[in-house]
Formats: sequence, C-alpha cells, structure tokens
Amino acid sequence: MSEQDKPAPFRGPPSEMAPTGESEEDELRAARIANRFDIRRIIGALFILYGVILTVTGIVGSHAVKNKAAGINIDLYVGIAMIVVGGLMIAWALWRPTVPEPPETRGEGSGRIRRAPAT
Repeated sequence: MSEQDKPAPFRGPPSEMAPTGESEEDELRAARIANRFDIRRIIGALFILYGVILTVTGIVGSHAVKNKAAGINIDLYVGIAMIVVGGLMIAWALWRPTVPEPPETRGEGSGRIRRAPAT
C-alpha cells in the first residue's frame, strides 16, 4: 500500500474528502503555514528575546544596578528563566503541532455551550 493509498489521520476515504474543494496538498500546506504562526512559537520567541536582553544586562550592567534587589542579580536570573521558558514554549509547539479539525466535527465546537437552533 503506497503513501497515497493510506487514509490520512482524521479523514475519511478520499471520496468523502474536500468539502472545501481544496486538495490534500493544499490543506497540508495551509496546516504548515498555520503552524508557523502558532501562538506558542510567537510567545516563546518573545520570551527568548527578552530573556537574552535581561541576561546580557545582568552580565555587563553596572554593579549598582545588578545588586539593587537586596544584593541579588535579578536581571541575570530572570533572563535565564525567560530563556528556559521560551525554549520550552517553542519545543512544545514543535513536539505537538496543531492539526486540522476533522471534517466530521468542523463547526460543532466543544459541545460545552448549548446553542439554540437558528430560526
């Protein structure tokens, strides 16, 4: 059985696919683009950027500024923590990428909120 003959996860047979009229390649490309702008990657990148700035400030800043918080170099420690958190956010986005919603359940929501039928 070739790769094209295997059913894709969360999809029915090829005859039931493409309710939007797009091919599978188009849907995969759209999923890759959506994953590039995943909010976890954006937040992780910002944490890393600010963490690097704080770490550099903690290393090369003046002695008076570094020891302002009861003798603790808070910029250095918080900067390192932010780099770690940012790295974890990006790793999470890479390990668990978003997947398209199955066509059978599109538009149904989570089912927690009951909506009245449209009149």
